[in-house]
Amino acid sequence: MRSGYNALRRNRSIGTAKQGHGQNNALTIPFVCHADRIWYENLGPHRIVNRTVGLLDLAFVVEKTREDCIHACTVADVCHLLSLVPPADLESLQTFVFRQPTRKQWSISPAWGRIAYSADLGLTGKKVRRQGPAIFLEAVNSTKVWKWGKDLDPEDALEIERLRSDGHVVEDTGKRLLFRSSQESVRVTQLYRTLLHEIGHWVDWLEKVERPAANSSAPYDVLSDRYFARPDQERERFAHRYADTMRESLVAANLIPFDSIIYGEELAESSV
Repeated sequence: MRSGYNALRRNRSIGTAKQGHGQNNALTIPFVCHADRIWYENLGPHRIVNRTVGLLDLAFVVEKTREDCIHACTVADVCHLLSLVPPADLESLQTFVFRQPTRKQWSISPAWGRIAYSADLGLTGKKVRRQGPAIFLEAVNSTKVWKWGKDLDPEDALEIERLRSDGHVVEDTGKRLLFRSSQESVRVTQLYRTLLHEIGHWVDWLEKVERPAANSSAPYDVLSDRYFARPDQERERFAHRYADTMRESLVAANLIPFDSIIYGEELAESSV
């Protein structure tokens, strides 16, 4: 007589992630690149605009946008803001990327911008065209409504207040928060907050890695490991403090906000 015991039916892990279900079709950003390049270092069709700000020679990599996306800031906007930042804070920072994320990248890893302390920029599958630290500003669909859940930590609540102050409309539906943006509100966020925030990360890196290594106080690799061993929240707080302090001083001096500046972007010195 059969006992009726069926090991397959009693295994509650079948069909779950514990036994690998869904791992082959997980939503991830494809890692298709040259050598060990990170996905956001892969460039699509773009042009390179060279500008001089003070004594700094800068390169702006401007990717072509999709029809539903925009670069909210102009190259001239960024140049003008950089001219208001202490030159020492921009030491060795020469590359700025106006990046067009794919829809999948935006859905998985949305960001107004980001910093790469050492980037290998190049066309997908091709050799590196530019190397070194770079700040990225992402193209955005400013007409799309995006959603947040109501389960917010203190940092999320602060971010919502920052977005409101930048001109984004935040609607509480009871179950979730809906955000509506405009080209101007995105420009305000990226130009006066995101860009300064990423520069803050670079200042933190200069103070804790680049300059001490140049003075031979410790090996570069050791300093770099120490930097990334710090809690993410500690590094983010430093960047927020820098951005807040810099923005407040520029507002007090009546240097920002300023109207959008458009000149010469069409005179790109090279394009791909």
